[in-house]
Amino acid sequence: MNNSFRHISLTILGLLLIGVIGCKTTDQTSKDQEDPTVTDSDKPLTEFMAVLDETRSSLSDVYLSQKQDIPEIYLKADSVGEQINRNPYDGYRVQILSTRNVEQADSVANSFRMWADSTIANYKADAYVSFRQPHFKVHVGDFQIREHANKFSRLIKKRYPDAWVVHDRIEPSDVPADTVNFKIKQLQTSSTKKDSHNNRAKN
Repeated sequence: MNNSFRHISLTILGLLLIGVIGCKTTDQTSKDQEDPTVTDSDKPLTEFMAVLDETRSSLSDVYLSQKQDIPEIYLKADSVGEQINRNPYDGYRVQILSTRNVEQADSVANSFRMWADSTIANYKADAYVSFRQPHFKVHVGDFQIREHANKFSRLIKKRYPDAWVVHDRIEPSDVPADTVNFKIKQLQTSSTKKDSHNNRAKN
């Protein structure tokens, strides 16, 4: 009886010991593996993301909120009251033709140059041919102030009725002075020509 009691006691004690050890191992593995996707190297990143989420709403984009201090000299208006162009190549021209025929565009540009040289006083306007699909366009003059372009457009309307002002890249060296007065040259009459011819003959 003693023998069997001892055997049963040992068996129960062994089972209890196995149960206790099994429970401890299960607790330890569950603690070690709280999140199988998070490794030790990911913990600092996870902490950073938590801090970022908490403070995200208080962060602001410095470039959007930053104010640019532009010196007043660059903000002054020109003599007509318009803002001065910051880019000297940004301006206006007068379009006198839009066509699909490149020869016609070249011909009109050449004839404008000859006509302007002999007819327009105080400003030598050049003609430019450009291609903007599907048309060849003939633009004339170089103006930084739109009002000057408008005045020039009105001056050439009799010869080029389709003339109108367009925004374009210009040549700053060919821009007329702010004080320029566009006008048609006075044509000499036949009597004036005879008088000037007679005066030359006398001399």
